[in-house]
Amino acid sequence: MSDKIKKKEKWYDSGFVISNLIILVIIITIVCSQSFAVSGSLAQFGSIINYNSIYLLVLVYFVCLKVKIGKKYFNYLNLFLIFVYFFVTITSLLTVIQSFGLKTLIDFILNLVLIIYLVHTMFRDTRIWKEFKLGNSPFNEISNDMYYYTLIVFALFNLAVKLISTVYFSGVVLAVIDLIYILLLGRYIYLYRDYLDFNKKDINNEGNFDELRENVQELTHNVTEKVSDTVEAVSNKVEEIVDKKEDNIDSKKIDTKKKGEK
Repeated sequence: MSDKIKKKEKWYDSGFVISNLIILVIIITIVCSQSFAVSGSLAQFGSIINYNSIYLLVLVYFVCLKVKIGKKYFNYLNLFLIFVYFFVTITSLLTVIQSFGLKTLIDFILNLVLIIYLVHTMFRDTRIWKEFKLGNSPFNEISNDMYYYTLIVFALFNLAVKLISTVYFSGVVLAVIDLIYILLLGRYIYLYRDYLDFNKKDINNEGNFDELRENVQELTHNVTEKVSDTVEAVSNKVEEIVDKKEDNIDSKKIDTKKKGEK
């Protein structure tokens, strides 16, 4: 029975196959980028950090998963992967601030979606999830499918922007490989989250966007009231000062008239 189930399993539903494909794509990316770098065309691709560094770190993550010690310390490896993409997300945010544009903005949103997806998946069933009360996060309301499809949409947008902006064939090749890598990485996260959901690992979610929205509205209302009170107090103070100055001016005019009459 188990053999029949394994035969029916599609390649994109196998974490083993997906992780192997990610390793293969990363190796292809590194080889291609190195060969393009020799010709000098890679500089036109506009990477936010050293182009190969992120892939090398992710390659270390997936290679470690293939050995016994990596499987034993799986949660620590997930922490490492999240740290890598947290750094990438912060870097992409700084890039948006430094040089705002459609390309940098889409790249930041893509990395932001990815890091949220990672945190709300890879930290589940760990002490970090419980200690930091991530079960209260409203982002847990977003379904696994919604996360994955959102990632696909922004990855396609990112590809389109890169294809429009690049003038070299090397840029087209790397952009397409990047898309494949993001789709495979997203699928890997999807499969692990699906495993957690199936085994009911930390599926309870106490936070929701409605509560967050109410808190934001309440905070905005309180801030608005305080600003309004401050503005009103300042306005009253200014009017008081102006009235005093006008009274002083009137009194001086009266004194001047009296002196003139004398």
